[in-house]
This record gives sequence, C-alpha cells and structure tokens, in this order.
Amino acid sequence: MSINVLENQMFNPEKAKRKSNGLFLNPEEIFEFHKSIGNNETPLIELPSLAKQLGVGNILIKDDGARFGLKAFKALGASYAMHRIIEKYPEVNTFCTATDGNHGRAVAWMAKKLNRNALIYMPKGTTQERINAIKSEGSEVIVIDKGYDHAVKIANERVLESNNHGDNLWYLIQDTAWDGYEEIPLDIMKGYWTQMHEISNQLNNTKIDLMFLQTGVGSWAASVISYAMSQWKNPPLFVSVEPLSANCVFESIKSQKRITVNNNETTIMAGLDAGTVSTLAWDLLKNSLIGAISMPDSLAEKAMRLLAYPLNKDLHIKAGESGAGGLGALLALSKEKKYTEFKNKISLNENSTILIINTESDTDSKNYNKIINKGRLKF
Repeated sequence: MSINVLENQMFNPEKAKRKSNGLFLNPEEIFEFHKSIGNNETPLIELPSLAKQLGVGNILIKDDGARFGLKAFKALGASYAMHRIIEKYPEVNTFCTATDGNHGRAVAWMAKKLNRNALIYMPKGTTQERINAIKSEGSEVIVIDKGYDHAVKIANERVLESNNHGDNLWYLIQDTAWDGYEEIPLDIMKGYWTQMHEISNQLNNTKIDLMFLQTGVGSWAASVISYAMSQWKNPPLFVSVEPLSANCVFESIKSQKRITVNNNETTIMAGLDAGTVSTLAWDLLKNSLIGAISMPDSLAEKAMRLLAYPLNKDLHIKAGESGAGGLGALLALSKEKKYTEFKNKISLNENSTILIINTESDTDSKNYNKIINKGRLKF
C-alpha cells in the first residue's frame, strides 16, 4: 500500500484565506439555483466503526454518488456555469467540452435541460459505459486517440473554428482554466459550493480537522477549500490525493511551480487522469494544501471494497474509483508506520475528525462489480 507523500513548503493558510475571500462567495444564491433545477441534498454519513479500525476520532463521508441521478457531483458546476452563459448569451446553440466521463455527462444533461446541443470529446481508453451515459443525454460523443489534456485542446479549437465559420454560437464549458480562459472554470467552481453549503448545514457545529481531496485538474478541490476558508470559522487542513500516473498537483508542489506531467499511463481513477493543474486552482492550492499524496490504483480498489462491505453497523456506500481516492489515501497513512512524521504534521491521530467526499458512484459498473466481487477487505 505504498504511497508518495509530500509536505508542501508553500503552505500559507493566511494567504489562502485572503485568496478565498477574494472570490466574492454567494453560496445561498447558487444553492437556490440548484434547488430550482431539482437538486436534492445528498447524505453526510458517519462511519464510527471504520474510524475505530483506522485509529482516528471520526470519519464523515459526503456521498454525492446520487447527485441529480447522474452518479457524480459534476452537474453542480456545469449547470451553474451554463445557466450563467444563457443569461448573458441566450443565442448560444451548442456547448462543447472534453471529459473523462462525469463532467461531460453533466454538460450533456444540462444542455438537454436548456434545449441546446452538446458535443463531448473523450480521451482514448474511455469505457463504453461512460460514453453511452453521455449519449443517453442526447449529445454527440467523439473519442480521440490521445489523452485528456489533448482532448481539451481539440474541444477548444472546435469551438473557435465553429464560431469563426458558422452561424450558430458555440461555448466551451471546461472545468480547467488557462491564461485567457478563466471565467467559465470559475463559475464551475462556484457551482460546486452547493456541495459544501449542504455539508455546512449537516455538520451541526461539528469541527472538521482534516480533509483528503481528490485532485485531477484541481478545480473541485480548490472550490471546496475556498468555501471552507471563507465560510468556516475553523477550516481544516487539506491534503490532495492523486493517482501515481497523473499527479500534476503533487509534482507542481514538489517543483513549487505549476508544471505538466506525462500521463500516458492509465489509471482506473478516470476522473483524476489529468496532466496539468488549472491555473485558477493552482493559485489557491499552492498555499492551502498542507501536503500532497499520490497513490496506486490498488488503494482506490481497497477503499471501494471497504465502503461496499462496511464494518459492523457502518452504512454501505457505493464509491467509484475516483470517489474512493480520499479514503484510499487515509487507509495507507493509517496502516503504515513510515508515514508517522507526515501524520504528526497533519495531526492525524485518535482525536481527528476527518471529512471525505465520495464524488462518484459506479460510473463504470462493470469495473465496480469486478472490484467489489473480490470481497470484504481484510485488515
């Protein structure tokens, strides 16, 4: 269960708090928008038996696997950003994006609600189930022969070309930012605040000490952090979690600058399979993360099985490969003595209350069933 662990030398919570406050957060307005399109609060689940087994005070998991019936949280961000675009440009005809699965389905779902078209580019290796899920929303899907970062490039080029030569207005809905493209990713990040708004209401003044946050391009993790930093009296410590084969946040923290990693290798954590951190996300993550972890796929599998076959009276949670990433990192830290120094740094101990967010359920049901059919995890 070996993982790579890195302490962030740029960690500066005061600077991160100032940046979070500068985002002009209005979570209630965003929360009300999501209610208007049928959002239902997802559960916050306490796992006391697992906490005891791992030697921590308490473990809380926000289970977003049933959000909007789409098996993932992503529609919170895409729907809000697309709503904002239509408010400003009602003549938009087609939305376009690149995705490993969940974000693309969210864009397709919202486009159908808005009676607009959507074109979704997907990287090589995408499972047929994720392709079919997007097509079921009535959108066109094009699978390219390269990875996620290249799919983003192609989607952006297609929008620019279509707007230069067509009569219909196209709009790119991408959840990663780069120089010159930040307004839409910021609205997507704001859309995710509804998740944390719900958690705030569900906690009933329970103090969270530590959060493990799955990071692909980093937008969702930065959104979670910005909310906690600006809205919670006592924000927790944050640790990023990534696959070994796509650890752009880890390597950027190690280099103390935003860099791109070669993610030609595959990972079952498809939603985290990104080679470059969003510029917007990096601006916050570089100061707000106390540390970073990159981990093998096997740990995500172990976490999926642990949630599928809960201990004692803990509740069952259906977590997909990316959704289980946060718990996978906690498993490794809890069971290996060689991480003692880092555990002390992040105050991971018998008094810690840990919040983990399950960002997806079985978006690849075939692989999910294959993994959990291995049976209960043995300690």
